[in-house]
Amino acid sequence: MAFGRLWFNLKRRLGLGANKTGKSAPDAVPNSIAAIRASMPRSRRTGFLTEQAFADEMMSLKNGGGGPRLHVFSLSDFRRAVGPKWDRLQGLVEIAFDTIIRRHVDINKDVFTRLDAEIACLALPDADRSDARSRVAGIAHDLGAHLFGDSLVDGRRPQVLAANLSLDEALTAEGLMDRHAIEKALAQSAAALAVEAVKEKAPPAKARAGSVFAISGHRSVPLDEPDWFIPEQRPLRGADAARQVLRQANHLVGADAERRVMDAPPRHHGAEEQSASATSAASWFDDAVKHLRGADAERQVLRIENAPQGASASGFSAESTLTMVWTPTWVTGRNEVAAFHARILRSDKVRGPVLEGTHAYEGLLPIEVLTLDRFCASQSAHELKAMHYTKQRMGLTVPVHWMSLSPKSRDFIRMPFEQCPADARRRLLKMEIFGVTPAVPQAILSRMFAPLEGLGCDVLVRLPLTAPGLIDALPAARAVGVDLAELSEQERVGDADLFRQLEVFRNTARQARKACYVWGVRRRPLIVQLVKAGFSLVNGPGIMCDLAHPVLPAKATQ
Repeated sequence: MAFGRLWFNLKRRLGLGANKTGKSAPDAVPNSIAAIRASMPRSRRTGFLTEQAFADEMMSLKNGGGGPRLHVFSLSDFRRAVGPKWDRLQGLVEIAFDTIIRRHVDINKDVFTRLDAEIACLALPDADRSDARSRVAGIAHDLGAHLFGDSLVDGRRPQVLAANLSLDEALTAEGLMDRHAIEKALAQSAAALAVEAVKEKAPPAKARAGSVFAISGHRSVPLDEPDWFIPEQRPLRGADAARQVLRQANHLVGADAERRVMDAPPRHHGAEEQSASATSAASWFDDAVKHLRGADAERQVLRIENAPQGASASGFSAESTLTMVWTPTWVTGRNEVAAFHARILRSDKVRGPVLEGTHAYEGLLPIEVLTLDRFCASQSAHELKAMHYTKQRMGLTVPVHWMSLSPKSRDFIRMPFEQCPADARRRLLKMEIFGVTPAVPQAILSRMFAPLEGLGCDVLVRLPLTAPGLIDALPAARAVGVDLAELSEQERVGDADLFRQLEVFRNTARQARKACYVWGVRRRPLIVQLVKAGFSLVNGPGIMCDLAHPVLPAKATQ
C-alpha cells in the first residue's frame, strides 16, 4: 500500500496520467524523466578528471561556443634523460605532476587530466589570455625546478615541453582526445637538439647591412672542464685572512692612528670638499665597505652568520650553490646557432627552488652581486680561452650587473678576461650589461662602459621592455635587447601584443643605429617573427635547451 501511494505521488509530480484502462503507462516514465533531465541546467565538472570525462567536458565547452585553448605539458625529455631509471621514478613523477598543476589552477573552475605518466592536459575556461599564459609558464617552471633543479644530464638541461591547441585540433570527430594532434603540437614546441633540426625549422633570413650583429667562424672540440669547487666554511687563512695590525702603543699617529669620528659643529664647505662630495655622488659605493679608508683599514670579510638582518640581510645561505650553463643563441646574420649566452643557476638549499638568470641576483647585497659576476667572469674566461686555442668561432655573450662595474669592483670582472688572448676577446667575446633601469643616473651610464671597452670587445646592454627611451642615453652600446624572463605579470601578454611592443623597441634601436636582440623566447612562431623582423640575436627554450659547455652536441658537428 505504501509503495502504491509513493508511486502515485511520483506520477503526479512528474505530470504522468493514466491510460484508458485506469492503469499507469510504465513505458512513458523513462522518456519523461529523460526529457526533464535534458531541460535541467547541467553543472560543469571541474578539477582532475579521467581522460574520457575530460574529453566529454572539452566537447561540451566546444559546443557551447568554441571553448578555451587546450594546454599540454610533456616530460618526454626528462624520461629520455633519466633512461632506465624512469620505471622507478614514474610513480613519484606522476604525484609531482598532479601536485604542481593543482598549485596553479582553481579546481572549482579549471579542468585537467593526465593522458599518461609524462603528458598532462589543462584547460582554463575562465582565464583570459594573459592569465593563462602566466599560469602555464609557472607550471612549466615549477616542474622543471622540481624535477631537474640545476642538474645537467649528458651535458644539457632537460626541459618541460609545453604546447597549446584549439579544441577543434585536440578533439576527434567522435569526441575523444586526438593523441596524434597533441604529440604533433609537442613535437613542434620541442627544443632542437642539433643544428640540422634548427636549420630545418627556422625561417631563412638574409643579413641586412648595418642591422645584423653577426658572429662568424667554425667549431671544434673544447678543452676539458676545469675542476671547480666551493670552499668550505672555515676560518680564512693566508692572503684571505683578515689583516692584523700590530699596535705597540696606545697613541698611534699618522697612517696607523685609529680613525675617530667626533661630533663637530657645522662648517662651510670649501671647494675641495664640494669636489669630493660631487665625486662621491657619482660613485657606486657598497654601503657595507664604503667606510674603509687607507692601506691600514682592516679587511672586511662577508660572513653569512654575521650578515645584517631585515631588508639588507644576505640572500645566500650555507647551502647556496652556483652553476653555469650556456644558452645556444640563433645568429640571424649566420642563419644558424653560432653563439652562446652565459647564464647562472643559483640554489640556496638542497632540493630547493632554482633561481635562473637575472632572478639569481634577487635579494642579494651589492657585494654578493659581485660574487655572482666574478664567478660568471672566471668561468666564461676559461671557456673563451678553450674556444680560442681549439680554433672555434662560436661567440660568447657574458652578462655582468652594472653595479659590478663600479670603480672599486670593475677590476674583478676585467682581470679574468685580460688573461685571454686579445684576438679572442675582439672576435669571440661580447659583454652584456644588465640591470639598467631609468633610475640609474646618467653619470653612471656614461662611465660603466670604460672597463669593458678596455678589453677590446663589443658591449651590449639589456634594458626593460618598457624603457626604450634609455637607448639614446647609451651611445657606446653596440646592441640593446630585452629578456622575456624579466617581464612582470602585467607585461605577460599574447604573442601578437608582445611582438608589437618588441617592434617598438626594435624601431627605437634602429633609429639609434644599434643592433637588437631578445633572450628567453619559448614559442617558435614568435621566434619566426623576430628573425624576420631583423632581430640579430634570439635565444630561449624555443631554440635549444641549455648546455654545460658552449659547444653544440656531437650530432650537430657531423
